[in-house]
Amino acid sequence: MNEISGPDTQPVGHGSQPAPGRLEAVRGFINTADLEAGTDEIGSPASLASWLTRNGLIARGRRVTSQDHVMALELREALRDLLEGNAGRPVAPDATVRLDRIAASVPLRLSFAGGIHIEPEPSGGGPALGRLLAAVHEAAADGSWERLKVCGNDECRWAFYDTSRNRSGAWCTMAICGNRMKGRAFRRRLRAEA
Repeated sequence: MNEISGPDTQPVGHGSQPAPGRLEAVRGFINTADLEAGTDEIGSPASLASWLTRNGLIARGRRVTSQDHVMALELREALRDLLEGNAGRPVAPDATVRLDRIAASVPLRLSFAGGIHIEPEPSGGGPALGRLLAAVHEAAADGSWERLKVCGNDECRWAFYDTSRNRSGAWCTMAICGNRMKGRAFRRRLRAEA
């Protein structure tokens, strides 16, 4: 399993564009938790295994342990926190510490087949998470990582790929979160002026 396929579908209401290449799997992975709706596509080891299989990150029938599940959830939220920085907002102080700890537990290696890239060791724990971390590294190297952001609506925090020319995107969708946030700011200004 060397290639990451794109995530299945996005929940209704989040209309962001797909990220390029393997970064799309990272975006999809972060968005397995819909914070606004209170749903989690990978809420159990079995549902995580199913999601990872559908997205080409593990082979069909591979077992996901409770420990793998806990690490995946931690990775997802640490990545979501890290994306705050790409949106120009403060990053949770422990986000990089959590990511460093997870990365240290996933054996990665440099590969030269088909170009120079990092990939997880096929044996050992965490090859699926290794593929996600390798995709993050690849995106950081090609400059696409900084366009992956988290929605500025604190109730949403949906990961989206900013396709704006000047990289100024702040919300997953202007029609939903953008309008909500602008409406809130307008009401705050009205209250302040009153």
